[in-house]
Amino acid sequence: MPTFKKILVPTDFSEYSQYALKYACALAKMSGGSIECVHVVDLTFLSLGAGGVYAPAAGFEKSLQAIRAQAKKELDHFVRKEHLLGVEVKPHLREGTAGEEVVKLAEEIKADLIILPTHGRSGLDRLVFGSTCDKVLRLAKVPVLIVKHPEHEALAADGSLSLKRILCPMDFSALSHSGLPAATELAKQFGATLVLAHVADARFDYPEWTAQVALNNTQYLVEAAKENLERVAKELTGVKTEIQVSIGVPHHSLVDLTRDGKIDLVIMPTHGRKGIAHALLGSVTERVARGAHCPVLVVRPKA
Repeated sequence: MPTFKKILVPTDFSEYSQYALKYACALAKMSGGSIECVHVVDLTFLSLGAGGVYAPAAGFEKSLQAIRAQAKKELDHFVRKEHLLGVEVKPHLREGTAGEEVVKLAEEIKADLIILPTHGRSGLDRLVFGSTCDKVLRLAKVPVLIVKHPEHEALAADGSLSLKRILCPMDFSALSHSGLPAATELAKQFGATLVLAHVADARFDYPEWTAQVALNNTQYLVEAAKENLERVAKELTGVKTEIQVSIGVPHHSLVDLTRDGKIDLVIMPTHGRKGIAHALLGSVTERVARGAHCPVLVVRPKA
């Protein structure tokens, strides 16, 4: 398994964060590693007048110092959980923009993994909570594990990690191949089936603008994808593989597969694009991470 000796867990003190902490605990116990928890007093968020995690809304305007004190109290309480016994846990309190501060801290402490809880929301809530997740995914230089409050979880009853089916989506680019080493290593360690999947995207050249428009002649795409996946599978030794090829919108089809295929973990790389390139091309990885029915491990290929 990839060595995750120092695991960073951002928290907003919600049940989603508690769930992410359980994954961190399971991984830390496996590797003999440690956990570092961080809460960011996001002044941008506070300026919206939103209430919730620190104190009643009226208290925001009275004193930022009171907010800091309450945040510290909540953070100290958060890291004192019974299931964390035997695991070294260090709290961090930061101020600034949540996504940027998480990435900065990960670099400062030389974290091996960031575990992000996501609410999987839509609308205004997703703009607030999801922006942190998206920013960390694009900027972090270490793997990021995205977990959503349990749908299909990979945690056993005793709190250990149990993986039976690992999904590795491929579009046959160099980027998609970069997720194979971690996926193969995990499949071997857990005795899991590695599901190699490809979605034949039959849309026109500008899928963002013609999201549901498909070409009619798609059979050749399916056959070519099967041949390519079989070639990839033959090169993998010591791991059981399964091939899945479908036609549709990639992120929709992959999200459906995480539910219908009883997937325990998805492993996907990210290009970390920003600006106009990211706006036009979009990010299948980010969309899958947001909608998947199981945890998603996002890895960045080495330069």
